Amino acid sequence: MPDPKPPQLAHIAPVLPVADLKASLAYYCGKLLFETRFEWADTEAEPARYAILCRDQVELHLSSGAARHPATAYCFVDGVDGYYAEVKAAGANITEALADQPWEMREFETKDLDGNVLMFGEHKSRIDG
Repeated sequence: MPDPKPPQLAHIAPVLPVADLKASLAYYCGKLLFETRFEWADTEAEPARYAILCRDQVELHLSSGAARHPATAYCFVDGVDGYYAEVKAAGANITEALADQPWEMREFETKDLDGNVLMFGEHKSRIDG
């Protein structure tokens, strides 16, 4: 029998708590330029309470039933300058402008309608490379 394949973590998808899923979907899709991949409601008569959003290789989950404490997620981006320009033009809530950081990242910060923080950054070595 062959040796079992060693386990490897593939990716992580943060679940962000939101008060109003419909409004949050509008913000993430309209301002941060994500796409809705999936929505879940407990019954057909109820509104969706969970959604999965994606852009490129990144996946975020939004839950209107989750605890109401804001969360933070960090997303690594190839081409952070271009993405920053796109979301800024779309009207995203930029709470920290794009800047080079002493920890060798070029990054910016946004907050969604519920105070969840999303940071987007790129290793400076990949930019200056």
